[in-house]
Amino acid sequence: MDAEFKRKILELIMMPIDTTLQITKGTTPIPFFGNLEQATACTISLNPSDREFYDAKNNLLENDRSRLCYRKKLGKKDEDKLSEDDAEKVLKECEGYFDKKPYKLWFDKMETFLRAFDANLSYYEGSVVALDLVQWATTPKWADLTDHSRSLLLQTGLPFLKKLLSYKKFKFIFLNGKTAFSKIQEQLKFQYIEQPVNDGKKNFSAYFGEYNQSIVVGWSIYLQSAQGGSYDNIRKIAGYISNEYSEHKTSINSRY
Repeated sequence: MDAEFKRKILELIMMPIDTTLQITKGTTPIPFFGNLEQATACTISLNPSDREFYDAKNNLLENDRSRLCYRKKLGKKDEDKLSEDDAEKVLKECEGYFDKKPYKLWFDKMETFLRAFDANLSYYEGSVVALDLVQWATTPKWADLTDHSRSLLLQTGLPFLKKLLSYKKFKFIFLNGKTAFSKIQEQLKFQYIEQPVNDGKKNFSAYFGEYNQSIVVGWSIYLQSAQGGSYDNIRKIAGYISNEYSEHKTSINSRY
């Protein structure tokens, strides 16, 4: 990894928690999930779930239950700035996230979509990395944050994401669901086309665009919702979107 960019990552991770911003207590920033250097594609969401650090009963995921490095493990309080050694430990666990205990309730459905879209794409095999518009988990979830919290979190999260997407050129950027697509498009300001899709049972939209030489592929159905449905249904959704992309690939590439 480029030394200058790695320094930016470590600086982000070392930040103390601003307790006025509804950041989940006891957590560390997540610059990315997975092997950034190896990945050829990425997914971008709004921000990490607090379920990366806590279970459904709000108990901290510690020791062999942990998914990522947390502040208690480092002996640090929320208001403490992390040391560079601490940040290196956090980074290592982010890079090895999919080899440990990933949040499969969320990632398995995305994995199913990715595999059906292109058999070479996989979080678990290292060809896809997960990114976020904001790198901190929050409590409550993004939609329920105050405007103040969202605004200030974006002030640091968005510039970091743009630096990452400038440093790393992906073939594909995938955006899951209308809300994530709209919010991320609004912040990254890329041009796109919307393609209606009818699978015989429901209507939804596929979105195709370009950002920094990467093809952006999005869809209006949030795969983890009831509308996303079963794993078989997600494979069908991916198939429809892949077909739309294949049919319009030449015009999409020439347009951007």
